[in-house]
Amino acid sequence: MSFPFMNKNKDQGRILESSHALIDRAKKVIKYRKYFFGAGVLASINLQITMLESYIRTEDFANLEGRSNGLSRLLNQYGGDVAQETFLGENMEALFVAILLAISIRTFFVQSFQIPTNSMAPTYYGMTCRLVNSETTAASVWSKIWRKIKFCSREVNVVATNNGTVSIPLAKAKLKSNNDTIYVVPYEEIFVKKYLGLARTKARKYTIFVDNRKYQIVSPIDLSLDRILLEKFCKGYQSWKEVIGSGNFDQKFDRGQMISIFDTKHPITIGDSVVRFEILAGDMLFVDRVSYRFRQPKVGESVVFTTNAIGDFSKAPKFFIKRLVARPTNKLSIENNQLFVDGKLVMDNEILEKLNLKKEGYKNGYCPAGMLGEGLSVTVPEKNLFVLGDNSKDSYDSRFWGFVPEKSICGRPLMIFYPFTNRWGRCK
Repeated sequence: MSFPFMNKNKDQGRILESSHALIDRAKKVIKYRKYFFGAGVLASINLQITMLESYIRTEDFANLEGRSNGLSRLLNQYGGDVAQETFLGENMEALFVAILLAISIRTFFVQSFQIPTNSMAPTYYGMTCRLVNSETTAASVWSKIWRKIKFCSREVNVVATNNGTVSIPLAKAKLKSNNDTIYVVPYEEIFVKKYLGLARTKARKYTIFVDNRKYQIVSPIDLSLDRILLEKFCKGYQSWKEVIGSGNFDQKFDRGQMISIFDTKHPITIGDSVVRFEILAGDMLFVDRVSYRFRQPKVGESVVFTTNAIGDFSKAPKFFIKRLVARPTNKLSIENNQLFVDGKLVMDNEILEKLNLKKEGYKNGYCPAGMLGEGLSVTVPEKNLFVLGDNSKDSYDSRFWGFVPEKSICGRPLMIFYPFTNRWGRCK
């Protein structure tokens, strides 16, 4: 296929190209504004278009440029905003269609979703962190850049400005999963800016001490730093409850709550890293929002749902991902860390089989707790579903907050598209 301005010299090609564009603009002005000016103006524009088209056919370059200038002046005088040759004006319709298409795809077809916690590990992982040691620090610049690309990682480094030993505040808390009393490092919820300050998101602000000087550490709202601080300053302890049991702490009241200040005896000098760690992003998924419009979710499938009709979650709805284990009228129980539905061991797919047989990374199986505590059973009511996390030991799921209405199901995970780990690919 050839165009009139091909095989011409550069100037002639430019004149022909701009003349074609000018004719298109003139026809657009006539289409949208012919009722705003009189018959004389309309006739003048049509005449200019006819003459330009004639000069293009005969390749009369001597008259073509001058006639183009005449038509351009007419359009600028009578064409209004329609005639303005700007990117926005020329492409507004295309931009609007693109935005509408993107919204439609997200709403009705495919949506991205990031795993917030590790309640579905090892099938899907939420945000995690790891200490940065001397070996990691010595890694080459390129290996660090590659790690950022591969795992969407970012580093947090808190540098000491005084000498002393590290002390960490600890407070009592109740586990949502089994109501046990534990000790945690307390934090304050704050808002931090993101997207170059265009948006705000919640975060955790932890405070630890070097002697009496405060050091604050900020992490995403879904990422607890309890494990990383325990690993850094209290090697040999498995939990903060064990740390409290050692008796090496002071106590004080803070905002009406009893706070234990644990002296780690860990020495810090000016310029040292008080704590340095790397945050790794949770798995990012594409979610299929179409399939469940035509069929019901199957037992064994992992499902994404909104919490807009689930207890206290309804006050600030979120999207959760869990595995569907029972449908309406099914009766569930957990015995010997195995899940039974209607008296039968649940083996509907590969993951459920691994959980019930305690194979590979699913060695804990299902933990009896909440509605499915030892010796308890529950029957799923009509129009509701029962969902559990694959990491049953650390999952806050239907055992504790109840059933998921069928109408709250949004879709099923299709694939993990980021980060590039061995979990990349089709969802299980």
